[in-house]
Amino acid sequence: MSSLEYQTDALKLLHELHSNRRIRNTDNHKGSIPVSERARESLLARFVDILSQIIAIEQDLIKSLSAEMKFLLRHKDSVDLKNICLRMSLSESGHESDRNLKELRICLQLIVNNLLSAVRGENNLSSTGTTLRLMSISIKLPDI
Repeated sequence: MSSLEYQTDALKLLHELHSNRRIRNTDNHKGSIPVSERARESLLARFVDILSQIIAIEQDLIKSLSAEMKFLLRHKDSVDLKNICLRMSLSESGHESDRNLKELRICLQLIVNNLLSAVRGENNLSSTGTTLRLMSISIKLPDI
């Protein structure tokens, strides 16, 4: 599997987790969802959005990267990302531990940093926009 396939699988898991959590919160709390639950729901929504952006950028980037730069993209971070999302989706309690959320954030940051390194290695005019998009994502990653 390619890193994009692992990321896409992770996105599906994360999206499903977020959807299930929203449904469960609506059913269980009948209108008065605790602040902590709303915060986690918001955090998951942000992670879904960020991962979607990362995937879109990497898809565009792969088309323009040289073979040498494609080789530098780290496959392991995408595998770790999928494993974290899988662990979160299989959680018996249905609650994401802070540890899982922190690991998810760190993993997304590693993927962004890796993509930034690849883009900077290309050093061409089209990479400027990609660099700005990746820097924006890096800034938007929530602190946990």
